Amino acid sequence: MAKTKKSQIGKLKPKYNFMMNPYPEMRISSCPLCERKTGQRKLPLLIHIDPLDFLALNYTCKYCKDCDLLIAHKHEIEHILTAMLLDIDPKAIGNRYLIIGTIEKEVWREGSKQGLSMEEMLTHASDFANYHNELRLTQPGWYLNGIEPPVMEPPESQEWIKSK
Repeated sequence: MAKTKKSQIGKLKPKYNFMMNPYPEMRISSCPLCERKTGQRKLPLLIHIDPLDFLALNYTCKYCKDCDLLIAHKHEIEHILTAMLLDIDPKAIGNRYLIIGTIEKEVWREGSKQGLSMEEMLTHASDFANYHNELRLTQPGWYLNGIEPPVMEPPESQEWIKSK
């Protein structure tokens, strides 16, 4: 069976696994994959916003060193993006976005001072090795044996909405 090559945006080798937490009131203190205690890692995330905008956001993610997993809080990311785009491009607020990977910290610092072209940014970017689905939590409470607790639906975004 032939292997299919995964398309890659960043020019550096992919690293980190990534998961988004869509629950604003829930903080992650243990890894959803291995259940070990998480730490923190602050690094510049490369975010693509439709139609053609790329942003680098220095953000503190929860991090599981055993799974090499970064967990970002969706409502925090959207709050920061909304604040940034109010000045830059208000029409982009509410558009679809994707957190693609990370950028080297030194390049991010240089770019925040004098700006970088998209090509320069992608030369120093690495995609995520694995992009997990959004985190889903089950309803808390007591349930009889054999009865699965229902999955909690995450709330709708309060800030990242298209203005009319």
